[in-house]
Amino acid sequence: MADSVADAQARVLALNSPELPFVYEATPDGIRATWKYADVKWAAVTAAGLISSAYELRVTLDPAEAEWTFDETDTQSSATVHSTGDGGFGISGGTSTFKGREKKVSFQFGAGTAAKTTDRQGSTEGNLYGWSFSTDEVKQPLIDALTAAGWSPKKKGFFGKLFGG
Repeated sequence: MADSVADAQARVLALNSPELPFVYEATPDGIRATWKYADVKWAAVTAAGLISSAYELRVTLDPAEAEWTFDETDTQSSATVHSTGDGGFGISGGTSTFKGREKKVSFQFGAGTAAKTTDRQGSTEGNLYGWSFSTDEVKQPLIDALTAAGWSPKKKGFFGKLFGG
């Protein structure tokens, strides 16, 4: 017999720790995990910029079937001010968002005359910045807790398997 939604949520929320770079929260229909895995301001002789990246995992719990589904969103944005070499300057930037199921591992390192990160993986002030990110770090403990609570991933039908749903 599977745990109730409240008990399953409690198992996942018990995983929260100040040492983790992400946090689990209860929602009316399940659980939300968020991780702001990059929040960097940097400056160098010829350029300066901002980098921001965040990941959100929404878990919907179906108490009738004791099953869960995942919905993931990964957002990245950046802005850079740089010298054009002829005494002028240029500005560039952009934002991208991915929504769906993903498995992602990323590493980023950079240098500037001044760099500051405010992400939860540890603040760095100086000439270097960097971060690492893996969706498995967020998902696997949550999956293990839900499985221990008697819950399972939603079974995919024929079209779900065919189209990856």
